[in-house]
Amino acid sequence: MKRLRYFCLFFFVAASCRAEPKPPSPAVRKYLEEVISILQANSINRTAINWVAFKQQVLAKASSANTIEQAYPAVEAAIMALGEKHSLFVPARLVQRPQKPTDKQPPVYPDEPVPGDIGYIRIPWVVGSPEKLNEYITTVQAHIRKRDKPALKGWIVDLRGNMGGNMWPMLAGVGPILGEDTLGYCFDSYATKTAWRYEKGKALADGDVEAEAANYYTLKSPNPVVAVLTDTLTASSGEAVAVAFKARKHTRSFGAGTCGVSTVRNRFYLSDGSLILLTTAVFADRRQVRYGHSLAPDEPLRPAEVVPRAIQWIREEYQAKH
Repeated sequence: MKRLRYFCLFFFVAASCRAEPKPPSPAVRKYLEEVISILQANSINRTAINWVAFKQQVLAKASSANTIEQAYPAVEAAIMALGEKHSLFVPARLVQRPQKPTDKQPPVYPDEPVPGDIGYIRIPWVVGSPEKLNEYITTVQAHIRKRDKPALKGWIVDLRGNMGGNMWPMLAGVGPILGEDTLGYCFDSYATKTAWRYEKGKALADGDVEAEAANYYTLKSPNPVVAVLTDTLTASSGEAVAVAFKARKHTRSFGAGTCGVSTVRNRFYLSDGSLILLTTAVFADRRQVRYGHSLAPDEPLRPAEVVPRAIQWIREEYQAKH
């Protein structure tokens, strides 16, 4: 019995020693404090987080970490704990790796056939160099120019499969259909708003040119009836275009709810070369209605029903408008 008591005492002491977490190294602690400082100052959800508890949990996740690389799981856990699904941590080795032509990219959906009295434009995702973005704007407006004619009853703007990228070339490209107006806003966690506008081929943010068509086009019949098509792959910058059409006159959306990342991400580089793509603001429409979540279509439909119903509605709305 005495031997058993000694064994139990030894077991509990040993277990207590093992349970005591080893703190991260000073270098790791400094790195994680750098991360937390960025998140606390800039996250869209910063006011909803207990930052004292948050810091304790992140440091605990990095217990026993001696190198910056060993702290990466704690950084990823911190990003997850922000409570939104758009932010992303990119380790230094991936930031510094040049993109290869063979790297997998999202597909671009084919255009839909439509009758002669309906205009159609697909707005696909886009990322890349300034030259590529300018080429994108030119291509989108060239398609609009080619398909435009006085007899059109309206336009289909197809955002299905648009997984995002850069919103400004998208807004500049589709601008002739959107029309010259304030299109929407971004609101950050400090309630600071940035207005989006399209004007004479330019996509503007608080008056600053973000993207511009070299030779902008104007529709033969301005302010047309517009059917906007979305699906669950319509994400981020694709959702920004959907927001830009919200509350526009003679406009209706069809299809499925969007992905649910109608938010702005900003880049924050860390001391080791890693990158945090952090959600810092939400999109809002021209009425200043804020999103940050999935955009539900005005008419939820199965995929096969979307284009026929959009065509039907355009014709009905055109008749009512005239």
